[in-house]
Amino acid sequence: MVTESACNSANLSQRSICDERYSAGLYDDRSVPVLTAERDALSNAMQRAVVTFPLTHRISLFDFGYGTGRVINDWIEGQARQYLRSAHQELRLVAYDVSSVGLRIAQERLRAVGYEPTRPVRWETGSAQGYIAGAVRKRQPDVSVTVVFVHGCENEPPDVMRELALAANDGDHYLLTTCLYGSLGHVPGEDLRRDYFRQLSELTSPRGEIILCLSATGDLVEIQPEWSEKLAAGDTGGFPIERHGDLVYDTEIGQQNFYHVFGTELNDYMKSITTAGQRWWIEGIRYPGDEFESLETEQANYRLVQQANERKRGRVWSADDYREFHSIAAFRSPVGPANGG
Repeated sequence: MVTESACNSANLSQRSICDERYSAGLYDDRSVPVLTAERDALSNAMQRAVVTFPLTHRISLFDFGYGTGRVINDWIEGQARQYLRSAHQELRLVAYDVSSVGLRIAQERLRAVGYEPTRPVRWETGSAQGYIAGAVRKRQPDVSVTVVFVHGCENEPPDVMRELALAANDGDHYLLTTCLYGSLGHVPGEDLRRDYFRQLSELTSPRGEIILCLSATGDLVEIQPEWSEKLAAGDTGGFPIERHGDLVYDTEIGQQNFYHVFGTELNDYMKSITTAGQRWWIEGIRYPGDEFESLETEQANYRLVQQANERKRGRVWSADDYREFHSIAAFRSPVGPANGG
């Protein structure tokens, strides 16, 4: 149950918001739980990673804002193994989130499909410090898949997130880093968002892959003007509204939640984390519209997205490009197309 004080609080933490949303059980209630474009993005990045690291024993993934694992767990159970080669004997996913409720739901779902704890998993729901909660593993003849749960704290600086992520991977940098829930959009403040981008870059191997799924300015278009007007008037109700794209929306259970929808500033974000020997680009993931009622409607949206991405390939996205999409993905890779880098 969400209390009135919680709904009206401009300072409600993302941990509290996410714990309540996951407890209510409505967030993941979708007729099409995972988009085809999301599966494509992961599979293509994995293919690039195994080509780049053909002899690496362990393929390591870091997922920022893992939640209940809706997207990534579907992929590691359904598609990931077909991209691994004989040298790759372990797939390690480090699942980071500020919500212990989401992580525990994910743990239960993984246990239901054969994963077993490597040691007792401990949860400190109200911890003021991030920590590694534990791990579960499924062994199969060709590969061992391990999921390590990291319960973060949003009040700690982003470099603590990076240190926890590296500790959960035995100090090694990741071959693939993802953010699949749009969690970076919930980070308030331009400087703090840029710092999270930088830390996610630093925990990834320079030859590794990055996929950051985000909401674009084609999402929540009905409330963007309202918050732009409030920003101009200096009347933001105590919320951290600092620039165009910052807004507050109501969640499915009536909470007020800060969010940033990305436009051309994302080009600068990606340039800032891309160095020599790396490329960055943007792709559309979903066109605007209601939640999909069937797989057929999702597939129709997917075909339109594919056509649009092909038209935009090889150039830096403009404001109109970002306004065309509900959600997009930013990629960084040592190989692949270079829309921007």
